[in-house]
Amino acid sequence: MPGWLYIERYFEEYVIGEREPDRRRTVDQSDVNQFAGLTLDFHPAHVDRTYADSRYGGRLVHGMLTFALVTGLNVEYNLKAISYGYEKVRFPAPVRAGDTLVACAEVIDLQPHRKPEIGLVTKKYTGLNQDGVVVFSCHHILAVDRKPEQ
Repeated sequence: MPGWLYIERYFEEYVIGEREPDRRRTVDQSDVNQFAGLTLDFHPAHVDRTYADSRYGGRLVHGMLTFALVTGLNVEYNLKAISYGYEKVRFPAPVRAGDTLVACAEVIDLQPHRKPEIGLVTKKYTGLNQDGVVVFSCHHILAVDRKPEQ
């Protein structure tokens, strides 16, 4: 994709505690409506102002849209890595249209894999709103190539 920086980084080059620069994106109601149309999730908490205002104090952004935005903002374009899975996915506070998501990533674990040619890098992803409230968290596990024996 033009404009994105592709890198090639081996498992051995990751360090526990390393953080990536925070990235931001404001979510608007058109994002929510498009996501509802794409996924066919038209729950009134997301798209019906009358219902959502009385029950939740406003329309809510889909949890999976929040997940997609925070994980997307945290993508490391490493050509030697691929997603292995996600764990501990949580949505501790709501996101509403107009909120700005701040995506943070930190390497929290490095483990060998049963296949000796890869290692597993676990990053903790955190999504904050513009007020610093945690609205999303998960662990993203990456399968990363190990340096070849020389």
